[in-house]
Amino acid sequence: MIRDIVTYDIHSDDNPKVLTEKTRPVTDFTAEETVNCIRDLNDTLDDLILREGNKRGAIGLSATQIGVDLAMSAVTLGDKRYMLINPEITEKKGKDRLFRIGCFSLYEYRAMVRYNDDIVVHYNDVDGSDLYDEFTGDRSCVVQHEMDHLEGKLLFADLPNREADLFVPREAEYKDGKVPLKNHGRVFEQRRKLGKINVLSPEVYYSSLFNDYSDYVAYVEKCANERKTLVELIKEYTPEGGKIAEAGCGTGALSVYFAKNGYNVCCSESDPDMMALAVSVNAQNGTDVGFFNDPVDALEFEDGAFDTIFSYEVLETLEDEVLAKAVAEGLRVAKRYVFMVPTIEIAANTLKGNERLRTSAEWLEFINLQGYRLLRAKEIDNGGNVIYVIEKP
Repeated sequence: MIRDIVTYDIHSDDNPKVLTEKTRPVTDFTAEETVNCIRDLNDTLDDLILREGNKRGAIGLSATQIGVDLAMSAVTLGDKRYMLINPEITEKKGKDRLFRIGCFSLYEYRAMVRYNDDIVVHYNDVDGSDLYDEFTGDRSCVVQHEMDHLEGKLLFADLPNREADLFVPREAEYKDGKVPLKNHGRVFEQRRKLGKINVLSPEVYYSSLFNDYSDYVAYVEKCANERKTLVELIKEYTPEGGKIAEAGCGTGALSVYFAKNGYNVCCSESDPDMMALAVSVNAQNGTDVGFFNDPVDALEFEDGAFDTIFSYEVLETLEDEVLAKAVAEGLRVAKRYVFMVPTIEIAANTLKGNERLRTSAEWLEFINLQGYRLLRAKEIDNGGNVIYVIEKP
């Protein structure tokens, strides 16, 4: 029988206790309550997969989410269904990493939660037999999330050895892989308005990007490879060993890359938490990037201090007035500005949610209206991103 999902309202103090209390262990595997719960969990999860899909190849549902306080979860991993009854982790073989996950009981939200990425679990099968299985990667995340449900812990709970305090709205549904117009300019920082939730700093949030790399050195190389065209254009317009500035450096990966390749690099970042992360990336790579805690429209560098200034994933987030000031400020401190911005053709899953998307023609119109000379315009990612190189006339 398909059951309704028990949901939790983060703005209410009156929520179903079954979601926040520890479950009872299953001791009688032939009891009607046990048999019915196994059946209903399977039926409900099948229905969810039919309606929601299973893009990650890993999806689960726990008894508490259908209103039953028994220690069991149904999990589909790839083509296999696991019924995890009385599960317990017997070995953690991997490393702790941040996973971005959702929850059917908190459907509108997602969180960054820290789990071990390689675990061995002992559990009972539907007939009570003892089983052991190893789960890795996203599969380990889903299994541990369902096990949290059995402990009465939700995404935002203060879990030992985990960070689950970044609580962000689930992305809107997108049609044809593009952001609907109504979401243009949606402010990503709305996640901070959820007063009951302790929001992760950007430093911790972005640290999830490094999970697949042994250290920040590999991360820097990854970013440079992913932005190879941008990197090549910056090099093309900068003398070898020249001076480069980055406006809004974020994690600082590309600034560190250029420093490793012999350039004299400084960068600005207004968010102190992000700055702390960029400093860590710089230190681990053994580079000497100069950091300044400045907004992109008020840089403290001297006039003409750099050969080139660049930015990416920055200018498209600015209101028109601030955008004009930021570009003017960049061309005050550098001879030319190389910037990459998304167009309305960008794939939705690459966005953070606070972009004010323009067409290529609209970006060119902005450049012309500001009176700048266009040196280069290069479309990449099937027109989803464009790199512009501009200078003062």
